[in-house]
Amino acid sequence: MKRYLLPLLLVLLALPVFAQASVLTFTAERGEFFQVEVDGQIVNRTASNYVRLNTVRPGKHYVELRVRSRHGMYKMGQKIFVPDRVEANYGVRTVGRSGKAYLALVSEVPLAPPVIVPRYPEHRHDAYCGHDYYEPAPPRYNDEYGRCRNLLTGRELDRLLETIRSRDFESTRLSIARDAIRNSSLMAEDLKRLLQQFEYESSRIEFAKYAYDYLCDREHFYYIYDLFRFDVSVRELEEYTSRRR
Repeated sequence: MKRYLLPLLLVLLALPVFAQASVLTFTAERGEFFQVEVDGQIVNRTASNYVRLNTVRPGKHYVELRVRSRHGMYKMGQKIFVPDRVEANYGVRTVGRSGKAYLALVSEVPLAPPVIVPRYPEHRHDAYCGHDYYEPAPPRYNDEYGRCRNLLTGRELDRLLETIRSRDFESTRLSIARDAIRNSSLMAEDLKRLLQQFEYESSRIEFAKYAYDYLCDREHFYYIYDLFRFDVSVRELEEYTSRRR
């Protein structure tokens, strides 16, 4: 009986090694700031040009990126495969002025086996418990303007739009929109979608002025101008933003 105990013990000690999580990194090759979603879960609410995930479940994942550059906003979604026990390093590449971006695998570096320390079993919400769990490392560089904290994700924006559409009164819609972005930030193209929920020009002007302070890419505020029927409305917004700079 004893001769079977040693092989069994070795197998039990080796199990954590086989379950070891992988590491995933993203680096903007031209230094652009970006946000990452992995399998629908936002990783970095503050835009950065480098993101590192320390505990990634090996296997297939779907990655979505929103990249800000001097040419505008780039969006992409791409399936990737992360091997077991490696550090997979991806470069974030943008294509000219096309608005397209993609991921390029730069390297896959094997990880050293973890040090096994005996301990009592307990449930930890991490890569070993069977749930997807991502632990982002602190960004290498924070957003230079500090305006992109708690950026609304695509899912959060869709839920907000549904909530606004469910209300009949314009004043209620304005109140909901204000409350939603008070502790967040948003992109100009998302602001445009919100403004489309208001029927009256005066309401659109009022909310556009309010949202300007929460805009991540203020240089693209002009995206919303084609929503206004009157030139005087556009001039009013231009004068307002010039005073806020």
